Amino acid sequence: MKTEPMQWPSRMNPTDALFWLMDKIPEMRSTIGALVILERTPTRERMQQEFERLSYELPRMRQRVVEVPFGLAPPEWIEDTQFDLDYHLRTVSIPEPGGAEDLLVEMSPLYATAFDRDRPLWEAYVAEGFLGGRGAVFMKMHHCMLDGVGGTRLFESLLGARRELAAAPPVHVIDARSESPAALLWRALLYNGEEFRDGAGDFAGSLWETVRAPGQLLTSIRRALKMMSGFGQELTVARAHSPLHQRRSLSRRLSTFEMSLSDLDAVRARLAATNNDTVLTIVCGAMHRWHTSRGADVHELRALVPVSLRSSDEHSLGNRIALLAVSLPIGEPNPLVRLRTIQERMGRIKTDQRARMYPFLARLLTALPLGVAERLSRQQTSRTNFVCTNVPGPRQPCYFAGELIERIYPYAPLVGDHPVAIALYSYRDTVNVGLDIDPMSMGDLPHFRDAMQEAYDEVLSVGRQADRRPRARRARRAVHGDVARAGPTS
Repeated sequence: MKTEPMQWPSRMNPTDALFWLMDKIPEMRSTIGALVILERTPTRERMQQEFERLSYELPRMRQRVVEVPFGLAPPEWIEDTQFDLDYHLRTVSIPEPGGAEDLLVEMSPLYATAFDRDRPLWEAYVAEGFLGGRGAVFMKMHHCMLDGVGGTRLFESLLGARRELAAAPPVHVIDARSESPAALLWRALLYNGEEFRDGAGDFAGSLWETVRAPGQLLTSIRRALKMMSGFGQELTVARAHSPLHQRRSLSRRLSTFEMSLSDLDAVRARLAATNNDTVLTIVCGAMHRWHTSRGADVHELRALVPVSLRSSDEHSLGNRIALLAVSLPIGEPNPLVRLRTIQERMGRIKTDQRARMYPFLARLLTALPLGVAERLSRQQTSRTNFVCTNVPGPRQPCYFAGELIERIYPYAPLVGDHPVAIALYSYRDTVNVGLDIDPMSMGDLPHFRDAMQEAYDEVLSVGRQADRRPRARRARRAVHGDVARAGPTS
């Protein structure tokens, strides 16, 4: 369990600010969510206590966004002096039989609803009547609060490794910052001065390193050109055609899917692949089946894949991600060929390090007028067909409100023209998959879940065959060796 304290910047970084800026446009809202399944149902009082505790330990839960006049700096996080926990924590009744899918039917329209921009950007829905006496909580929050990896680190640091956490009295630090326009502008001036100073220092440091080691200059130039070339491809490649984009709406339909983490680990080890490559191969196979069932001859689709830019020792909240477009060979029926193709393409993306350019793009977009930023953001999201994100979680059991967490299903936003978002989160020995679908684009969600299952089984089968082939070759060599040692028979 990680114990490093998280850092809570008082101002958004450029990527946070971009998510917040685009939220003013309904199709560009960035809401993330999670369905948490508990072994048993906590009492209402216990659940209230748990969220009260979290609201003190997570300052963002009591803070609202305050924009700087004229957009001269990213918005600030300032305490909501009228914070009302009962507004954010709500109770819902589940229709029979009371399973996860029944709850998600109720949650789907709530998940699609915009936040009140004058309040802290989160809501939690505690389910009553869940199947088998278990508990369930559905949480939604704005993406500008944190990214997936940062959220996982926060999750691990706040949730208990045992049923009951030590009850510590809340320490409430009053935020004394003024929200007056003059105060906001003054702090923006100081912020921009610090940014200029830090940028100048970095430039001077790079210049000094070049003077000390002039032989590295050409290498650095080649690396920079390669990075810019890779990033340029992100901005210019057109989206593939797909029946997914024939109809769009602001509605949502949420669902779940599961895979065994130990089985995936075994397969990727046998196939010499990463977890992400294996997951993209399964998603690619599901998309292949869904399109083929509609008679659509689609050879390539482009997935928007968030990539973490965090270092292993970075504990600051906010978004430290790049959003990269990965071309997937949807038309390839052979799963092993799909995997090798994906590995080769992901390898190119990692080599040219184009992801490092994304914070610069976010900073540029937030500096532009909203209309221009909207047009450019739509243009970029329209170059990809769907979203796929994969975040590793804790292997050890965790507890919430004194109860064991059984499952955690993540949900990613449908931004721009994306009709499908597939989010994966590993917890203990299960990869929990959250499916966020526009029902106008994919009206047969159960069929797509079946396609996911078939693609998952297919990849497991390929992994088992890869494991059997070396054993068969070893067995043949052993037999031939025994015959050779025995010599000729008379």
